[in-house]
Amino acid sequence: MLLAAVLVLPSPLRAGPELGPLRTIAIQDGGRLKPLDTFARETARRVSGAVPFTGGESVRGLDPMEWLLAMMADPARWRQEPIVKVSHAGVRASAGLPPKADQRYSFAELTTHAGFLAAADKVHEKLRQDREAKLDPVEREVSSLYDTLAVMAGIFSGEALRIVPHPTDKNGAWFSLADLDNVAQPPIQRIKTLTAALIAAYQSDDRASLGAAASALSRRLAELAPATYPPAKELGVEVQYNRIKPFRLAWIAYLFGFLLLLASFPLGARWAGRSGLGLVLLGFALHACGMGLRVYISGRPPVTNMYESVVWVAWGAMLFALVFEAVYKARYFAVAAAGLATLCLILADNVPILDGSIEPLVPVLRDNMWLTVHVLTITLGYAAFLLAMGLGHVNLGLYFFAPGKTALFKTLSLFLYRALQVGTLLLATGTMLGGVWASYSWGRFWGWDPKETWAFIALLGYLAILHSRFVGWIREFGMAVGSILGFLLVLMAWYGVNFVLGTGLHSYGFGSGGYVYVGGFVAFEVLVIVAALLRRRAEEAKKRPEVPAPGKLQPAS
Repeated sequence: MLLAAVLVLPSPLRAGPELGPLRTIAIQDGGRLKPLDTFARETARRVSGAVPFTGGESVRGLDPMEWLLAMMADPARWRQEPIVKVSHAGVRASAGLPPKADQRYSFAELTTHAGFLAAADKVHEKLRQDREAKLDPVEREVSSLYDTLAVMAGIFSGEALRIVPHPTDKNGAWFSLADLDNVAQPPIQRIKTLTAALIAAYQSDDRASLGAAASALSRRLAELAPATYPPAKELGVEVQYNRIKPFRLAWIAYLFGFLLLLASFPLGARWAGRSGLGLVLLGFALHACGMGLRVYISGRPPVTNMYESVVWVAWGAMLFALVFEAVYKARYFAVAAAGLATLCLILADNVPILDGSIEPLVPVLRDNMWLTVHVLTITLGYAAFLLAMGLGHVNLGLYFFAPGKTALFKTLSLFLYRALQVGTLLLATGTMLGGVWASYSWGRFWGWDPKETWAFIALLGYLAILHSRFVGWIREFGMAVGSILGFLLVLMAWYGVNFVLGTGLHSYGFGSGGYVYVGGFVAFEVLVIVAALLRRRAEEAKKRPEVPAPGKLQPAS
């Protein structure tokens, strides 16, 4: 077996330029062709879990690409390393895993643990009986963990590393490194020799030989089937996207822009406002660049999963804010949107349930025209509501801490009203377009699917807010509170249906987890609303004339 040699490695080799050619090797994985660098990063995140605010994706201090090579070179060592994070408490409880402070277990420990294997067998038996069976959150996590271990086993054996294109059949499945022992074709055997040389160079810590073997292997693979091998430019763009992390750069720019804009109000410093707006514009450009790269890599609009929709909604909120800034030149739009965009991108960058992997589309989403007009429209509506919610918080902040600024309060309420109007128009349009797409895909315009129902409920909620404002039932204070309550309805349609209910025809967006984050946000917003209502009640009580006690004589006027 090609990868069977096991040697004790010296001190870990630091990732350097010698690993560069390996990063752009194409691998057939997950239904698409991607760079080996992407596969390594996705696997590292999947195995070790997202580590917030670390700035890297290392495993035991190793760059993902280097870690992948180390796994191939020394499988015996990495089977024993406690690197697999099992963060879901329900999985640990159902499998009876021993408690660990860092929640990390080794491949060998999990694959021989009777409790975990029994839990996995139970899930697999359920799916064998009914392929469409609904798994609860714990069962989904057990299944995901089992799949992660299968990927690790495939790396140890070479079966997961399908990097060798079929030299004659352009539609044929690619060969894995494990297949090379069974293919006698001379070109394939040269690949086997180069792979063995690569591993030997890594095991001996020979940087020069490692770089030479990596370059030769990358070149030989591309020459093996030039008609089917992805262009070097496409592979290179995705590797650069992985390295640059444009959304991380964007939230850093947004954060400093937000802080400068916020400071410009009490300081009255024009330079702070201009600098803050400049940083916000820089963050917006980086944000747009990141989405443009994802569109180039995937060939579709960037709104097909929760990660992409969070990133897109944050960008849409900033877009609307900048448009309003161009019209009103008030800076309040920019400061509200910058704060919200920072929060959204930090969550996308660090929360485990928001997986940034680029996956192939399910069949129902493969119509780019409908995907663009329906999903982009409805999520742009979410973006306008997100901006409105931010302005609602600014308004309530003024109500609490600067109650004397009634003119500013009314001005911001007008801004809030405009954002709600834009959002309602887009949500109504997106919902109707969704019905047309449903008729095209599923044969019916409307079926009260949970996703459809909650989108309709959110639309009715915002229509009620706008109508109440139009007829005078609510004013500035009611608009601010309504913008927050309305966004909780959006949150249910956006997150709740996919991650809490987990039922309906929109199953391609289902997931699990994030309950603490979302529950904490909802609890915070409820507290804000309750505090605002109590403050409002106290203010009205102060203005109410004092009623004399019964029988008490009033002095003559």
